[in-house]
Amino acid sequence: RLIVTPVDPHETFHDDPLRVLRAIRFCVRLDFTLHNDIVQAAMSKRVHHSLHVKVSRERVGKELEGMLTGKHARPGCALDMIAELHLAGSVFAFPGSFPGDTGHVFGPVTGQILGVDYHGCCGKDGPEAVALAATHRARGWDESSALLALLPKVMESHVAEREMFLGEGNNGSPSVMDSRLLHICAFILPFHNLTFPDAKGRECSVTTHMIKEALKWSLKDVQAVSKILQHVDEMAEILSEIRSQSLQLQSQEEGGAAQLLLPFPCRLRSGLLLRSLKEHWVTCLLTASAWEIRSCRRLEENNSGDSTSTGAIDELPSRHFYRATVGELDLDECWKVRPHLNGKEIIKELGLPKGPLVGMYIEDQTRWMLLNPKGSRDECMAHLAQRKREREQEDVKEAEDDAVVDDQNEQNVGVANGDGKTSPDNTDGSKHFSKKFRSDVDQEAEMTLNNDR
Repeated sequence: RLIVTPVDPHETFHDDPLRVLRAIRFCVRLDFTLHNDIVQAAMSKRVHHSLHVKVSRERVGKELEGMLTGKHARPGCALDMIAELHLAGSVFAFPGSFPGDTGHVFGPVTGQILGVDYHGCCGKDGPEAVALAATHRARGWDESSALLALLPKVMESHVAEREMFLGEGNNGSPSVMDSRLLHICAFILPFHNLTFPDAKGRECSVTTHMIKEALKWSLKDVQAVSKILQHVDEMAEILSEIRSQSLQLQSQEEGGAAQLLLPFPCRLRSGLLLRSLKEHWVTCLLTASAWEIRSCRRLEENNSGDSTSTGAIDELPSRHFYRATVGELDLDECWKVRPHLNGKEIIKELGLPKGPLVGMYIEDQTRWMLLNPKGSRDECMAHLAQRKREREQEDVKEAEDDAVVDDQNEQNVGVANGDGKTSPDNTDGSKHFSKKFRSDVDQEAEMTLNNDR
């Protein structure tokens, strides 16, 4: 079953470029195939340019939304087809590349794509720089397709781990992933280290700009994607550490077939990460899982002599982190746990002035509660009091150090005029050069004054 156009697809898509996205949506949702003429037209630069400049970003965002949600939606297939037809750069447009966006961009896009430095400035770079930037972007979109290819296995592994956890009679309902946000975050993940300056000189994320301005999605979606991609590297680092521990244990086991007893992740580090991500932590975990697997495979491709085999690059780290988080560490929904003391109580108990200092003690309390989940209010209060004493001692020591520095500076005063201890008069009775110079100047001035009289 083919999808065709009644007239030449080049003219059809040029008249209304949004039709190319609608064709993709129908193709994926109804399991049709695009006619070869449509494929050729969809890949033409003329259609790409028309989609960039002729269609409002709201319409583009709405059409993409239709691909990702609803009955029979297959978001992975839809995004992969967008990449195959080279339409990703027109849908997820870079800052300053579409009409009406120049007012948001006040400098070049800089950063790294897959570890390679990137520099792009729309309309201001030379032909060679433009071609190089386009090459880097194309490499990023290729990586997006590779990440999408990993998601089905990553999601399947997560669902199996979640069902296993619930099947063991555990109470509650653990947090779930958001499939729509997962696919979007994985697709634009290669560009999450790119930034550009706004009118006030602040560094803005390119991926956040894609969701906010290129797609015109809701503020809720913008904040969710921004938060996930902001913490994905830290989550991937934790998964990488778990993988390293797993490989080390495997090498110690004879034949590597024994069950691994991996240590649990740090409760404080994991808890702080979950408190930042809140209900999006599972989506971030699966995004980071795909990113960490791809990082291992890129390393394997670049260094064929690496000991990591393809078979070892699986979803074990994400499954272990999920099981530990919802199980032994009991960190799921830790952001909903009420603190022992609120800001007013901390001010009263510790005798603090109002201001940013209170926030430091609230952060101390959060860390203590993560490390001591069964601790009492009194124990927490004792810890905060101890932290106050430590800070006061640090302030006293800092003041003493500053006083010593001031004393040293006062002792060094006089180097320039010869009055200080570091500028003694010569032992032969003659004056220090600075005093002699000043004396000569005074005598010359006095002679000039007498002559004038």
